[in-house]
Amino acid sequence: MSAADGDAIDVASQQWATACPRLDVTPGEVLARIQRLGRLIEEAQNRRLRRRPGMPVHNLGDFDVLRALRRSGPPYALTPTQLRQAMLVSGAGLSGRLKRLEKDGWITRPASPDDGRSTLVRLTPEGVADLDRDLEAHYAFESDLLRALTPEGRRRAADDLRALVLDIEPRL
Repeated sequence: MSAADGDAIDVASQQWATACPRLDVTPGEVLARIQRLGRLIEEAQNRRLRRRPGMPVHNLGDFDVLRALRRSGPPYALTPTQLRQAMLVSGAGLSGRLKRLEKDGWITRPASPDDGRSTLVRLTPEGVADLDRDLEAHYAFESDLLRALTPEGRRRAADDLRALVLDIEPRL
């Protein structure tokens, strides 16, 4: 099947239409495409991040930590709890990322000036500079991933996906 003909999800939907003509599989089509897109986008971004110049970024999860710190503004530091909330990840998932990013020189973990028992996660000056050199290229890459959509289509997709997240997330 060529891209012009459809995708594997269309094939499955056609098979369901034959096997169970009264069954509305449209919700499954939407969810399957969201899942498939998530995997494809993550694969493409991970590939790009592994090839980028500068300090190493091992995967999209690590890059998400760096972006959360950078967008927090100077001094580019958050507590681990603030990072988990910003990224919606578990403590265990974040811990491994922080160890790797610290080893690679992206972050330091100084004691919190407000509470000596806790730490901050802070981008190093080298990390800020490296990230700033790459941010425009990364967002241009993300824009290219969405080139099949018009600017209006991107806005609609963002709005529709937000509506789904806001509806589904509280139910879990």
